[in-house]
Amino acid sequence: MKVVGVVGSPHKNGNTAHLLEKVMKVLRRRYETEIIFLKDYNIKPCEGCLYCEENKQCIIEDDMQKLYPKLKEADVIILSSPSYMGGVTSRLRAFMERTWFLRKGQLEGKIGTYIVVGRRKIGSTIEEIEEYLSRLKMTKIPGVLGYAFKKGDILNDEEALKEAQKLGERILELLEN
Repeated sequence: MKVVGVVGSPHKNGNTAHLLEKVMKVLRRRYETEIIFLKDYNIKPCEGCLYCEENKQCIIEDDMQKLYPKLKEADVIILSSPSYMGGVTSRLRAFMERTWFLRKGQLEGKIGTYIVVGRRKIGSTIEEIEEYLSRLKMTKIPGVLGYAFKKGDILNDEEALKEAQKLGERILELLEN
């Protein structure tokens, strides 16, 4: 079993990555885990060419080609993003758009969840990720919301820290049943 966490934040040691690491720490006890920092990949935006509709693959040659196999191999995918302007980061948005063709059953039934961190009004960011998981026909489970603005602020959000631990435990339970 494999769990993949995708980080849309530009900060590898930021609040979003910190919460994801708490979840992954729980899961690492029993399963293979991998964290993908999108900032390390050159991912171009979707061109809307619809090549993927007929060919079940994306024609754009960039680092997304390295990520498709990781997603297909995963049993759980955790999308992590700070809320920027009421939505996911542009990196995560490009990633999500480029997985459009996977909605035709390639990720169906996999567990999908999220970690969203922001200062306030982060509900639309959560809705964006939940809609994405639904379109890919993934099994959605509630994720973690963290309230933070500056680096390290998440350490003051005790509820988010506890919820990250619980999310890891919930995923373990689902994988073992």
